[in-house]
Amino acid sequence: MTARGAVLAMFALFFLGMLAAGSLHLGVLTGLSFVAGSALAARYTRREGLLAVVVTPPLIFLIALVGTEVLTSHADTAKHALTSAAEGTIFTLAAVAPWLFCGVLVGVVIALFRGLRQCVSDLRTELHGDFGLRQPSAPRPTLARRRAMAQRDPRGSGER
Repeated sequence: MTARGAVLAMFALFFLGMLAAGSLHLGVLTGLSFVAGSALAARYTRREGLLAVVVTPPLIFLIALVGTEVLTSHADTAKHALTSAAEGTIFTLAAVAPWLFCGVLVGVVIALFRGLRQCVSDLRTELHGDFGLRQPSAPRPTLARRRAMAQRDPRGSGER
């Protein structure tokens, strides 16, 4: 699955899990949906999309949570609806904080076994502009060593 597909699947799972948790009055279901979504996305996403799949679940969860709270708030005015949604969001985040931590941790561990280190290395290479044009960097010689190498260089012009 691509990273975009994984993000969409996580959003759908988080959103449906929150709706089900709200209607069944099972707060644990919200946390379980987050852990399951993070783990499944990290497992079934292509290697090149692992970095996005590991980083985005908390943001996707927050977006799904705010959307769920706004849709399920029962208030007569817009002000009361927004206040109710904000309160519900804060209380839900507080209640599922351990689940969020565990879900992120599980996703990172699964992604590490699937090649997350290589994704981070590729990102670092792209950010530095090194597209395989140079050899791996060797330790730089000291000033005395460079002078000794310059004196032994057969291609030198003979000038000092």
